[in-house]
Amino acid sequence: MADRNLILLSRQTALYAAVAGWRLPDTEVYAFADAATAVSRAAAGAALVVFDTRGFPAARATLNRLLSLGGDTDLVVLGPREDLGGADLQPPPGSLRFLPPDVPVPELQSVVELLLRGREVRRESGIVGRSRAVGQMIALIAQTAPLDVSVLITGESGTGKELVARAIHRNSPRRDGPFLGLNCGALGEGVLESELFGHVRGAFTGAVAAHDGVFKRADHGTLFLDEVGEMPLGMQTRFLRALETGEFTPVGGKGILRSDIRLVAATNRDLLRDVESGRFRQDLYYRLRVIVIETPPLRERPEDILVLADHFLQEENREHGLAVRGFSRLAKQALRQHSWPGNIRELRNVVRAAVVLKQRGLIEVEDLPADLGPRNLTASQYLPVVVDAGRGDRLDFGVLASTMLELRQDIKEIRRRLEEISEQGGNLRSPFGAAIPADGHVVETLLHERGLEVPEGGGDLQAAEKALIAAALDATGGNRRRAAGRLGISERTLYRKLKHYGLG
Repeated sequence: MADRNLILLSRQTALYAAVAGWRLPDTEVYAFADAATAVSRAAAGAALVVFDTRGFPAARATLNRLLSLGGDTDLVVLGPREDLGGADLQPPPGSLRFLPPDVPVPELQSVVELLLRGREVRRESGIVGRSRAVGQMIALIAQTAPLDVSVLITGESGTGKELVARAIHRNSPRRDGPFLGLNCGALGEGVLESELFGHVRGAFTGAVAAHDGVFKRADHGTLFLDEVGEMPLGMQTRFLRALETGEFTPVGGKGILRSDIRLVAATNRDLLRDVESGRFRQDLYYRLRVIVIETPPLRERPEDILVLADHFLQEENREHGLAVRGFSRLAKQALRQHSWPGNIRELRNVVRAAVVLKQRGLIEVEDLPADLGPRNLTASQYLPVVVDAGRGDRLDFGVLASTMLELRQDIKEIRRRLEEISEQGGNLRSPFGAAIPADGHVVETLLHERGLEVPEGGGDLQAAEKALIAAALDATGGNRRRAAGRLGISERTLYRKLKHYGLG
């Protein structure tokens, strides 16, 4: 990975020596005693920064600079949180952890290795989202995957439980073995027994040939049982015995077969309540839930809705060769307001249908399903708002930046439409009766396109531009090329402004 590196900012010689001795696969370690140099190197891309605050008189200012870099760098801070901003700190999309300054080096190394493993899990799993809930889930996968124990994945339908199961398998010692899945809720008891343990020829009507079940085929790999809570009570006893001993007999067979599997099960039911009602065996329940990973519903991670929607949009564009540019402001608002009872699966299907039907341009609110949410949407929430009327007209530059980005996208779309009409030799009539001639030029009056710059001492203008750039980076997940495209400037200009504002 290009950003598979660790940056250590410390003035402690002993910590330098200890970190130099770590063996971190595919990871480069950079050590700095100078804060400015370390921040500059981190801005160029880093997987993880370890900041030992001891000996830095301006530790809080340095931490704020690291937090303002954007991207998804994970940050480990050795120092008391309350002395470094406490609850006022705004953590980046990556993980932010505080450890005591005198933390034992082996414990620090364990934290670093876990965070690096979590980044690998995220990259390979296809799990999308930077919310705290997703971060905690990724960390638990990274911590659990190497341990050869049973895992129970809980969560509502459509929250990505199979993705989690596959991520566990890919990051486990069994990664080179098979991964087999079986949905217990889709099969009757007799068919389920055969699919689990197999059958011999002639075991029942229609058994014209012997069949290996998933227990046998998943040998030395991972068996994923979805909707395990739907397993009939009569099957649970036999399944528990096979799980504990690794021994089973195919349907109609006499000999005992053996298989070495790791079980990952998933359910959207409350299994403990099923145990209390006698619907699910207590001993099987505790055998399954050695480790429990919960997949959060989409309504509890609203900050991931637009990130996921954009991810699915780009996937559909690539798969079908389409040119859908994004979502309009009102379409985004509709996506954010919807409760998503079908979770990620519902969002993916909504985006897929909208992209395939639209094929190019922006997806408008009218392109979304009528039952997606209320249609009394306005753009009022995007307007700049006064933060503190008692202290003058201070604007919320985060809101202002969001507004400017959205308007920029709208202007680009309008310009594209006008240029298409011009190429076709047609005229466009305005609501006031005037016509835009076919040979007319589309002019966008933005400062950077007129060769102008925000003057030194621009005060609020500079703050607004800085917020605008930060919002563009946040909207694109730190991708500078896409952020420059949203802002309508070159990557070179963006890089210069990132340095000017200390954003990268």
